[in-house]
Amino acid sequence: MQRRIIFSSNEIRNSFFEEVLVVSQFKNWQSLANFFQINRNLLLKYRLGKLTLPEEIFRKLILMFDSSRERFFESKVSYVDPNWGRIEGGKSTYNRHREIFEHGRQKAIETSKRRAHKFNVDIPLGEELSYFIGLFIGDGFTNKYQRYHIIQFTGDKRFEGDFYRGLITQYSRQLFNLNPTIYEGKNTNALRFNLYSKELFHLITQRFKISAGRKSKKVLIPQKILDSRPEILKACIRGLYDAEGCVFFDKRKLYKKPYVRIELHMHNLQILKQVSKILSLFEIENTLGSFKDNLRVVVYGKEQVKKFVKEVGFSNPKHLSKLKSLI
Repeated sequence: MQRRIIFSSNEIRNSFFEEVLVVSQFKNWQSLANFFQINRNLLLKYRLGKLTLPEEIFRKLILMFDSSRERFFESKVSYVDPNWGRIEGGKSTYNRHREIFEHGRQKAIETSKRRAHKFNVDIPLGEELSYFIGLFIGDGFTNKYQRYHIIQFTGDKRFEGDFYRGLITQYSRQLFNLNPTIYEGKNTNALRFNLYSKELFHLITQRFKISAGRKSKKVLIPQKILDSRPEILKACIRGLYDAEGCVFFDKRKLYKKPYVRIELHMHNLQILKQVSKILSLFEIENTLGSFKDNLRVVVYGKEQVKKFVKEVGFSNPKHLSKLKSLI
């Protein structure tokens, strides 16, 4: 049986659960209970301190915080055997078990220090970082909630689960020393890839000048990337296409064989103009237009698609699998 968690005071316990609801983006307590597949009344007992919190649930919840808050709450809990029983919570519990708390707190502080992460926001602009920024421009979202900073990517769990758990998790660890928290919708195909980091928030919003919040109609490829060498620029475009690109085979009868296209749809004319210009720079023929108010850049035909794959390429398996017969 797993250990249980005791908070050092009612105030700390209340603060912990309130902050969980903020940083997790769950709409309400019922949504959080559903995520853990427990009854809402049981979650309420955990929140009120009528029952000690299972360590497994605590570990999943604390991953939602940035490093500083994670260390803080780690230092404010103690661990007891599973048969320790029900508690009233609060200061009286702490006073009765002061030695247990102090021992657990010191151990938690030492553990959290070892797990703390930092990275230099001025890390060199290489292909991996440029790709990450391109992917973020397409599928990313960042914002600050009080003291907490979240960077989130959204994808389709049916086709992109391995992509985010593999390559993007690898980049997050290599570039930023960050481990993601990944959620999959139970009744939807949504996948959410969350990173919690003040440093990464500042890298995106300050160094690369990408505003926090919703950005689809105003974001542009950062000037720092536009001014870089071709390989770095291509990596950014590859990330953008991995996020927002679409591989399409037109099977209408007017074509002897399915006619392949690569399309980029975004409600942002200015960034599409940037992309079209960059593709032309690498001698990839493309058109910029709209269809039923849907702005898009299109690369037509087998030869131009092959040139796109050679010059820019894809890293997302959902695109590569469609192009397997061509490449």
